Amino acid sequence: MPKLYFASLVTLSLLAAMLIGVFLAAMVALGQVDLGLALILTLVINAVLFVISPFLTDLMLRWINKLEWLDEATVRQRYPHVYAIIHEVAREYGFTAPFIGFIPDRNPTAFTYGILRSNARIVLTQGIFEVLNEEETRAVVAHELGHIVNRDFLVMTVAGMLVQMMYQVYAAMRRASEKQSGKKDKGGAAVMVAVAAYIAYILGEYILLYLSRTREYLADSFSAERVEARHLASALVKVAYGIARIEDTDASRELLASTRHLGIVDVRNARHFGLVAEAAAARPEAAAEAMLFDIYNPWAKLIEIGSTHPLTGHRIQHLATIARDKRQRFDDYDVEGAARRKRVDPAALRRKFASELVLLLMPYLAGALVIVAALASEQPALAVLALPAGLIVWAMSIPRRFPFSDPARASVADLMGDVAASPVVGRAVRLDGEVIGRADAGSIVGEDTVFADRTGRIIVDFRSLLAGLGDLWTGWRRIAPHIGQKGHVEGWFRRTQGGFVIMSSLETGAGRLTAKPYLQGIVSLLLYGAVIVCVLAFLAYGG
Repeated sequence: MPKLYFASLVTLSLLAAMLIGVFLAAMVALGQVDLGLALILTLVINAVLFVISPFLTDLMLRWINKLEWLDEATVRQRYPHVYAIIHEVAREYGFTAPFIGFIPDRNPTAFTYGILRSNARIVLTQGIFEVLNEEETRAVVAHELGHIVNRDFLVMTVAGMLVQMMYQVYAAMRRASEKQSGKKDKGGAAVMVAVAAYIAYILGEYILLYLSRTREYLADSFSAERVEARHLASALVKVAYGIARIEDTDASRELLASTRHLGIVDVRNARHFGLVAEAAAARPEAAAEAMLFDIYNPWAKLIEIGSTHPLTGHRIQHLATIARDKRQRFDDYDVEGAARRKRVDPAALRRKFASELVLLLMPYLAGALVIVAALASEQPALAVLALPAGLIVWAMSIPRRFPFSDPARASVADLMGDVAASPVVGRAVRLDGEVIGRADAGSIVGEDTVFADRTGRIIVDFRSLLAGLGDLWTGWRRIAPHIGQKGHVEGWFRRTQGGFVIMSSLETGAGRLTAKPYLQGIVSLLLYGAVIVCVLAFLAYGG
């Protein structure tokens, strides 16, 4: 816990230091008064939005999601376990018990928002009470109470405002450099400050996401102090499975998307992890093995950088550490035991990651080298060779990205337990089961499907040679007959936040559907390359 508080303090301090440094550099360079006014306006606007945002959120949730506020008597009668923990924490920390909202949506999610501790709201959906038992529900509510106790509304608002202000500095310096382009000293200084501010802004966006993940860890820790850590761990798995399993309505899709940064889980990660979580009911170790990728695979660290929440495996590992320190049971999701069974070798994973990263970047590096060489030789027309150079390197990498070996029979749980899985290099596999629906539930043109076997569900990614147009045609005319049909799918398994199979062929009672995704990569490169060549030609010859 102290480490997490320290991480939050360091993060906020770093953001503030970056802002102050850039701001002072701007003042020294140019002394721009309008920049100061812009920063003051940013402060005022953010303060106003901070105050009114809970009331706007109330209105939105009532209008779109049929939010109902429950009075204390109703909460005590319907959900005594929720009532007890809310009032226990409120009494201990000396604030008014938060308002409790109920949304009649079967997708399990919970979130909190407000201004200060005294006017916080905790919203729970019907799905939470359907999917979780009483102890798991208490653990989820305790997590939300952790956000309130830790004043996360205020912390994240201040951090977000600092990032906004960095962009204000960048915008002001960019305008100033344009005005003073003829004055070498001030113009050059303004450009340098603008570049520094923009870099700080980009870094700030990612630091903000890191801060958000840190606050989630703190809320998890708070929950584990009130309810045993294993109950929150099982709640996270069940919520992920519920979000993946329950068919969305327009209102529930809007709810999950709009509260992504507030919810108990990041809905994007939850959907992917939830597709395999059902296997945990019969074999909990399957879920633990699926989490190994999050913890040990270097690709997971890159994936998590853009996430508002920690990856599920990291959260479970964090809760396991708390349980071990408190000498509590935590045997349902034994990630360390799964790592021993799978004989995880972190050094080998790092070597594999390095080679795959080179493979991913090589087409772009080849093109970039050609462009640099063309400019260095003062023959910019040769830059058009960047496209064929990139295409040649891409074509040479196809056998590694899409191995043409005979597909090996596998199960969803086996694939998700592959700690060495990659988002770049595919593994040739065959799955036997049933097409149960489209990956984008409710869509009539979605070309990607959900395929289920006895151990879980996985997304099958169809990639047309004609790119977007071909995907639309397939989704509209060719996918529907396969839904609800049993059969098998062959393709290449890859892993990002969740696992997916890039389709080579799908065969069911409705017939056979084939794809050549490796050729789509070449077509895409041709299109992007053509755009780049046009831009370079425009820059080289001045239009």
